[in-house]
Amino acid sequence: MNFKFILKFFVFLISVGGISQSKYTVTGLISDDNSKGIPYVNVLLIKASDSTLIKGTISTDKGTYKIENIPSDNYLIMSSYVGYKTTYSNSFYLDSDYKVETLMLSEGEQLNEVFVEARKPLYQQKVDRMVINVENSIVSAGGTALEVLERSPGVNVNRQSNSISIVGKEGVVVMINDKISYMPASSLVQMLEGMSADNISSIELITTPPSNFDAEGNAGYINIVLKKRTDLGLNGSYSISGGYGQGVTNNNNLNFNFRKKSVNLYGSYGYSIDNRDQIFKTSRQYEDNGDLLTSSTITDRDPRQRNHNLRLGLDVNTSDKTIMGVLVSAFDNRWSMDAINNSIDTENGTPTSYVILDNNEINHLKHFGINYNVKHNFTENKFLSFDIDYLKYKFDNPTNYENSFYDENNNFDRTELLRSGKKTPIKTWVSKLDYSNKVNDKIKIEAGVKGTKSNFENDVNVDDFENNVWVSDATLTNKSDLDEKIYAAYSALEYKFNDKTSLKAGVRYEHTDSKLDTDTQGTVVDRNYGIWFPSVFLNRKINDSLSLNLSYSKRITRPTFNDLAPFVIFFDPNTFLSGNASLQPAISNAFKFDVNIKSYFLSFQYTVEDSSIANFQERIDEATGRLIFEAANLDYTKTFGITLGVPIKLTNWWRTQNNLTFIKQKVRVFYNDEPIELSLGNFSANSTHSFKISDSFSAELSGFYNGPGFFGSAKYDEVYGINLGLQKKFSDKWGTLKFSISDILDSIEFNGGTDLPEQNIKTNNTFDFFNRTFSLSYSRNFGNTKLKSSRNRETGSEEERQRVN
Repeated sequence: MNFKFILKFFVFLISVGGISQSKYTVTGLISDDNSKGIPYVNVLLIKASDSTLIKGTISTDKGTYKIENIPSDNYLIMSSYVGYKTTYSNSFYLDSDYKVETLMLSEGEQLNEVFVEARKPLYQQKVDRMVINVENSIVSAGGTALEVLERSPGVNVNRQSNSISIVGKEGVVVMINDKISYMPASSLVQMLEGMSADNISSIELITTPPSNFDAEGNAGYINIVLKKRTDLGLNGSYSISGGYGQGVTNNNNLNFNFRKKSVNLYGSYGYSIDNRDQIFKTSRQYEDNGDLLTSSTITDRDPRQRNHNLRLGLDVNTSDKTIMGVLVSAFDNRWSMDAINNSIDTENGTPTSYVILDNNEINHLKHFGINYNVKHNFTENKFLSFDIDYLKYKFDNPTNYENSFYDENNNFDRTELLRSGKKTPIKTWVSKLDYSNKVNDKIKIEAGVKGTKSNFENDVNVDDFENNVWVSDATLTNKSDLDEKIYAAYSALEYKFNDKTSLKAGVRYEHTDSKLDTDTQGTVVDRNYGIWFPSVFLNRKINDSLSLNLSYSKRITRPTFNDLAPFVIFFDPNTFLSGNASLQPAISNAFKFDVNIKSYFLSFQYTVEDSSIANFQERIDEATGRLIFEAANLDYTKTFGITLGVPIKLTNWWRTQNNLTFIKQKVRVFYNDEPIELSLGNFSANSTHSFKISDSFSAELSGFYNGPGFFGSAKYDEVYGINLGLQKKFSDKWGTLKFSISDILDSIEFNGGTDLPEQNIKTNNTFDFFNRTFSLSYSRNFGNTKLKSSRNRETGSEEERQRVN
């Protein structure tokens, strides 16, 4: 794809669009008898001559409104709200931007409540992100946040390496309610597995973030927006669900909001259990002095996951312009597993030994975080916000192994005992100051500074039981200490040329000082570097149906804490997963061009990433013969992607959303200091069909297909799956009942490996984390439903939570 041609084409369209008729903006204020703005008032722009409706909107939480892209003519404004008398403005002729006189609403006849329900589409393409409206998905009921991500367009979740990628790119930063989750990738996946989809409002995929976002994350951001109650008084919702799929699952959630005068108390609590079985298969073969040696392992895993998740916040309006708040978050996630690993070694096809490895593992993660925030609004369009966060994580990962060895005839030989452990307390402080000022209708400026300080102590032990005494394995036992400081500053300018064309440009500077000391090797990481990260966004609205977006962003992916502080997990005595303290940060330059036609979208992306970090890469230690899975730097990754979204309304009762993605990826890796180049095209698709059977009964059928793709130097086969959901809505008093079947064909598993003949390595792996699961979910709202907006709360620690490892 010729990028210069795209740019020229884009400029040409801007030039053509600029010839169209001039259009203007209408603004105003709706207030009560006390001159206080009224939120959520219906505001209609109508022709003065024949009362034809031109456009409509609702007022903001301050009572203001704006209606854009209006041609010259005679108009008037009509405002209406339940319980108030309808009010009209004076008529006016529009030949420039116009501010309507303040309209005052007075209370009128009290009307019975009227509910108007509008259903958002499952997928919405916005200027800088794709929004997946999870709360409208029936098949997501009773599922988890991780399962929803796995069905999202362009998103790939690799559970064996605990990694998430977007459009073939690693380095995704996950946010919860605009807060980055600074935790290890493995723990993040575990947390998302324990987060019920019933408590999620939407998921936002942000592939080219602006400069006010941290530069961390080559692939961009995934923002999971939890449900919020925005009403007066006490209100909220709860859901309970249970399921079975070769093991029991259970998800329960409660969220609430209490608002009275200047005080708002809100929170949520979730509890989940997942006891579904899993199957792993790993094998490798290599030549040694002309002999073909193989080692194969089948692992029958019986995992049990139990998660508690809590969020509790308090906001207080100290004045009309100032709000202060405290937000506490905590979780206690315990994952345990009993597993039987059956291994066989062969030489030239003949068995030489058998091993049965019986292991039990516990992965216990505890987190506590507190945020203090104060925000002062100088005017409606100008504010200053300050955040300070403290985050604490505690990891405990003990594992016990009992290895029973048998000879080539399967006769018992001996038993060996092995144990490993990992304890990692992590502490992070974050402070952040942001300033935003919309100078006028054309110019908006943003600026901010941020400081982060992180420290962890990592203690990894591996012990063999010899002569009735536990003896430490010096090659795998390690103690390490990390101190890291990141300082950042950014500025951005948003300029609106006219009602159709806008530009946002910004730059961010980040300075990193990182030092990792170990008791075995001394200082293994000592980095001090600063990098500039520019970003540019250009938007052109051709007409009400067609808009174009062009963007560029430079990003960084730093090694996670877990990778820098090694850990050890054994699959068998000679195969294990470990960290890699020598990892370097990866830098990417991403270009994106979007075309939005009504609800259709077409997106082109091209990214060049140097020193890409790929997890779960295979390496054979020549000294010990062990097969080691670890994160490693590639030389580079070049990714070109095309995403097409096609919503179709087949009938009044049948709607479908179809997303198609093609990725062409080229990677260059070094194995034993030899360069290897690999290239592959990958196609993926997902389709969601919604059926309205009656006003209270609906159904949803969804399916996806991911073609063969790269995972670093490893290649994995295609994956596909089908899901079904049914929903019955009762009255408001009785709530909603949902039934779903996920992975109907029991087809979702990951198969693949590495085949490098020149490097004498060939592996083949199967990871089956899924099985067909039947779920039943019940949810219900409670409390007051008189609308009042709540605060959109953000903190300064979003980026730090992602890297806790």
